[in-house]
Amino acid sequence: MKPVNTIGVLEQLRQMRERTVNELTGQLARQKQLCQRYINNINSLNALCHDGLLQNQGAVERMNQMHYKANIQRVIAWQEQEQALADMRARELQADLTVEACREKTVDLVLLQQREALAKARGAQEQKNTDGLALQSWLRNRNNRRKR
Repeated sequence: MKPVNTIGVLEQLRQMRERTVNELTGQLARQKQLCQRYINNINSLNALCHDGLLQNQGAVERMNQMHYKANIQRVIAWQEQEQALADMRARELQADLTVEACREKTVDLVLLQQREALAKARGAQEQKNTDGLALQSWLRNRNNRRKR
């Protein structure tokens, strides 16, 4: 494969890796927002649950209050489970993002090395061409001097 083709393929691979990193970054941001929403929900539900009982309540009102708080506790437990799952997913996304960012950086470095190698090879070829032209010119001048 020609060096120019290799660089083109590497550039496409780098772009694909960059898109993957960007997608994972967006997913991680959304997941962190979800985690924060669960935390906010839990805090709000805890505030509802811990509101004190009114002193002049009858037995029926107290029974209703106990059922209300029991239901809120179930919702809190459910939200805590969901928040734990969301945290695990965020950690997975963070790990995936780290791996993909490393892969993207690796391809980026290889691409940079290939570009530098190509530039060096082109520079060497240009120097070779210049030296060849200089030699031809020198030989012509030398032959022209001998003819005189």
